[in-house]
Amino acid sequence: MPDVCRLSLFVIMLLALTFSGNVVRAQSDTDRIFEVRGVSVDAQAATAAQAQAQAIGEGRRQAWGRLINRLVPKAQASALPPLSSDLLVGLTVGYEVARERTSDVRYLGSLNFRFNPLAVRQYFASLGVAYAEVASQPMLILPVYNNGSKPLLWDEESPWLAAWLDRPNANGLVPVAVPYGDLADIRDITAVQAVLADREAIMTIAARYGAEQAVVVSARPISSGSAGQAIELNLTYVGGIADGQSLVRTVTPDPANPDADLLSVAARTATSEIQEAWKTENLISPGFETRVTVIVPITSFDNWLELRKGLDQVSSVSRRELLRISRNEALMDVWINGDVDQLALALKQKDFILMESQDGWLFYKEGTDLPERYLPEPSAAPVLMEPAAPPASVAPLVLPPLVQ
Repeated sequence: MPDVCRLSLFVIMLLALTFSGNVVRAQSDTDRIFEVRGVSVDAQAATAAQAQAQAIGEGRRQAWGRLINRLVPKAQASALPPLSSDLLVGLTVGYEVARERTSDVRYLGSLNFRFNPLAVRQYFASLGVAYAEVASQPMLILPVYNNGSKPLLWDEESPWLAAWLDRPNANGLVPVAVPYGDLADIRDITAVQAVLADREAIMTIAARYGAEQAVVVSARPISSGSAGQAIELNLTYVGGIADGQSLVRTVTPDPANPDADLLSVAARTATSEIQEAWKTENLISPGFETRVTVIVPITSFDNWLELRKGLDQVSSVSRRELLRISRNEALMDVWINGDVDQLALALKQKDFILMESQDGWLFYKEGTDLPERYLPEPSAAPVLMEPAAPPASVAPLVLPPLVQ
């Protein structure tokens, strides 16, 4: 087949997949963010059908509350007005039953609810509520307990690790992983290395758990006046956008549940702080949409498919439009809820790079060997002047003898 025909066929396939991809888009990121799973319901009524309907309504409201906690900072979430049942139904795509048990008058089950991303964003915009919807890469927790004599990490007598292992799943924008404390963990890092934030050791164990960032969460029992016993938390981030940042919090007993285990309360508090910090860093202004024109180097057909999939899996991308395409490059407009820095961060979480170049915004897979024309021009090396040679020593002037 002539080269011209092969090139035409390649471009036709690219175009076909591009436009078909605009109709059916991969939305795994959005699916996770706008879906609330495992909502437990238990309702009683005159009939089984009424009990089921009541349980679904109560479960939908529970799911909405969990979605709000996931996306909206606490200060704004507490100020949101209550939703009517009809509006709540309008924000919901549907639900599925994960588990159920019924009787003549009772319904028990576990339900998964899926919310409409566009409708939820429009609702937030109508109220002027800022929210976040960029999912972070997994974060590894290293729980260090200071009992007053030595730091404990993997020791059996450490109640802090046990509190983290028993903590319910936060189900937020930051997936949190807690190590098991097995022999591999003991080999990778010690308590002292964790306290000193030994980057090499921390990154070694984080990689084994599929995380590219970690937070050392130190807990120390202290006395807190009228509150009595308290826990001092110290969070130190290693890797990720918060690399090197630290946060100190004091956790006192929960007034609503004073008998609750204080370390369990501290673990939930630390998890909440991690989630809130991520939301604050990635807030989207209500109704704010940005168009970004990106240049996409294409190294192969599979590479093009992977790049499109990467864009489509970012929940903040509302739509995209192909402007032109050739065998080696595509130019497209991408509309996002937020700004270009938030898009770059969201893509970074999926190992894609969006960077500003001399020709515009460049989008490619991390680790791709880019053609030379996309690489930044090397800055001109400074011209080093050779030091001037010192002047040669001057021979002494010898005069002829004076003739008398």
